[in-house]
Amino acid sequence: MTLRETYNRAVARLRPLYGDAEARAVVERLFDERYGIDRLKRVTDGDTPFVETESWESDLRRLEAWEPVQYVIGSESFYGRRFALSRETLIPRSETEMMVREILHGEPRQRILDIGTGSGAIAVTLAAEWPTAQVEAWDISTAALETAAENAQLHGVAQRVRCVERDVLHYCPTPDTAPFDLVVSNPPYVLDSERTAMRDNVTRYEPPRALYVPDSDPLRFYRAIAQLPIVAHGGELWFEINERFGQAVAELLHASGYDKVRIRPDLHGRDRFVTGRNANSSNNTL
Repeated sequence: MTLRETYNRAVARLRPLYGDAEARAVVERLFDERYGIDRLKRVTDGDTPFVETESWESDLRRLEAWEPVQYVIGSESFYGRRFALSRETLIPRSETEMMVREILHGEPRQRILDIGTGSGAIAVTLAAEWPTAQVEAWDISTAALETAAENAQLHGVAQRVRCVERDVLHYCPTPDTAPFDLVVSNPPYVLDSERTAMRDNVTRYEPPRALYVPDSDPLRFYRAIAQLPIVAHGGELWFEINERFGQAVAELLHASGYDKVRIRPDLHGRDRFVTGRNANSSNNTL
């Protein structure tokens, strides 16, 4: 088959799942990022035979089973950089990139902690954009931390990004634990009851423990983090949140000794981030 025929047939196969526009975008991305055939080449050389039919068919079958194209390709872009992914890491979203962009508009920080780092997109980006920053990246998943370390190496910040396996729900800092100037977290915040409204490409493939919280305790990660004495006096805490709980997270931060608490919207006007400054001079939010 030619490039043109391969493209058209792939779009036709994916259209029932994704709709026309998204099917075309997915196929174009697969062509470009996995096979090195960009849109211009596909159009100008449309009659050229496409020879990698076996691997292409395998990729299409994965897409037809709702596997996200990011996992098929093995990477996703974030803040202008390419990040390797695995099935133990969430796909970085534009909302998270917006949070990082807002953080980078502020004063550079020297000691940074990213809780629930996944692919390391937040930790690596902050380290790359702030060349003097020392960053810790925590996650409960060993496999996710391996991917984060791979991305830190890829982007030249491995010496300044320390990946640590840690469960923040069961972590007790020692008295000599040095506080951080900035703590950032995009923790699990999708309610278990919301799963049924999500597409199969999320529910089948993205790691559940990085996504879901019980309906009975939706703030469990925010509470655990806010109560840890890990944010320096005057340091900032940034959360990405479920839009339903902006006010609740803000009240939690106030109760934990934070001031300058703000609820910030995403590009769609939905409550998506909550930020606060640690006002405890003793650095003890317990």
